[in-house]
Amino acid sequence: MITHKSALLTYSPRQKTTGFTLLEVMIAISITALIGISSTSLLSNIIETKKITDIRSEQLTTLQRFNQFVSRDVEQIINRGIRDQYGDSQPSIILDSTDYLAEWTRLGWRNNPIDPNGRAIMQRVAFQLFDIQEEECAQAKLRLQDWGNLEPEGSCLVRYFWPVLDRSGDTEAKTQIVLDLVDSLEIEIFAKENIKTSGSNTQAQSGESNWYTQWPNLQTGGAPEIPVAMRWKLTLPKIGEIERLWLLAYDDQ
Repeated sequence: MITHKSALLTYSPRQKTTGFTLLEVMIAISITALIGISSTSLLSNIIETKKITDIRSEQLTTLQRFNQFVSRDVEQIINRGIRDQYGDSQPSIILDSTDYLAEWTRLGWRNNPIDPNGRAIMQRVAFQLFDIQEEECAQAKLRLQDWGNLEPEGSCLVRYFWPVLDRSGDTEAKTQIVLDLVDSLEIEIFAKENIKTSGSNTQAQSGESNWYTQWPNLQTGGAPEIPVAMRWKLTLPKIGEIERLWLLAYDDQ
């Protein structure tokens, strides 16, 4: 009888079993930890990038809103003075007054087509800066905090407009925030002397021209001046200086 010993399987309880060593386990844990840390860092960078992008997008939206309001107001300036709440006459354009940075009369205020009570298409508007912590900037401050700017510093730009041109004591202005955060704002008017020649062919000629940060020009003497352009110089946080120039279709008659 022939037996095949190689076919017999034997099991010894003392047979050594194989597995991971402590060093291998530590290496595996270290690699897993590095992957986790890298993933967390990458995710944080993505979230921060999205946050910054959203803030920039909101700033551009605000800047577009500012450009829309101000351009529409400036391009339709008209030579029409008003009477204020005290009954005093005020010129059509005022710069650097005690109440506002700028104030003027404009055309193009559209009526509601379904409103039976029509009103004038002229409108008085004004602009003023307020510290971001003041009540006038409350909505702007909330928006900035939603964007992650928890302690904003600077000013907001507020637009005023009145329902009538010649105001009474109880006429209240409505307000709109057109820029949430402004570091500085300077408004200037470019004016030229209006010299008229005498004779049958009366013709207006342009004399000297100057930039003014206050209007009407308080200097006496010389020919009367007509505003022909308006310039706004703004400094915005993280954007820098922006300059806008508009030509004025101003009638001196």
